[in-house]
Amino acid sequence: MIYVFIFITGVCLGSFYACIGYRIPNKISIVKPSSFCPNCKKSLKWYMNIPLLSYIFLKGKCAYCKEKISITYFLIELTTGILFLISYIIFGLNYQLIVVLTLISALMVSLVTDLKYYYISDRVIVVSSIFVALTYLKFLGVNSFLSHILSGALMFILMYLLKIITTKIFKKESLGDGDIKLMILIGLTLGVFNSFISLFISSVTALIYTILFIKKKDALIPFGPFLLLGAIVTYILVFYQITII
Repeated sequence: MIYVFIFITGVCLGSFYACIGYRIPNKISIVKPSSFCPNCKKSLKWYMNIPLLSYIFLKGKCAYCKEKISITYFLIELTTGILFLISYIIFGLNYQLIVVLTLISALMVSLVTDLKYYYISDRVIVVSSIFVALTYLKFLGVNSFLSHILSGALMFILMYLLKIITTKIFKKESLGDGDIKLMILIGLTLGVFNSFISLFISSVTALIYTILFIKKKDALIPFGPFLLLGAIVTYILVFYQITII
């Protein structure tokens, strides 16, 4: 029964994250108005807004204007539910679960904002970082809390310096400001050494994605989701004490 509850919770939160991912870049309040069709702007009734099921029953179209609804919403809901369930199976009910669910939440929002708008919300980074920091303070004590805070600050500085160096070498911006700020959350969560492992995994994953799916040489690659994915994978590797370096 707990598995069903965790999955449904993830699906419902995934629906909320997809909503946030659309509203923040478009400067729309996340509180009001209530859910609406991006095309005709009509408010959706409650039965048109049930995660997963509404998309299936409405056949992926708005009930009013019949405009096709992006499958992104459905995929974010489903993926969040699956990742929440897998995380619970791996970590159980402890502080590590809180941390990894925070990373997953940030990943889901960033998937929408960065893939579609090439934008990573400062609010998402700040809220996620505070949540992780307070979790460490509560469960691991002040010393661990301060150590992780320092790691987050150090990773931000190192990535900012890397941006300056690579920009001068390649004569163009190689890292976005959102990616650099995201390293605060990742450094805070993983510590400095594991953050570099995370960065390595992110880079390899992004490279594979680019080779398989990107055809244009000058296409922009949203790196934020890969950074968060790398962080989640690294966090699981650390939990199982698996080393790759």
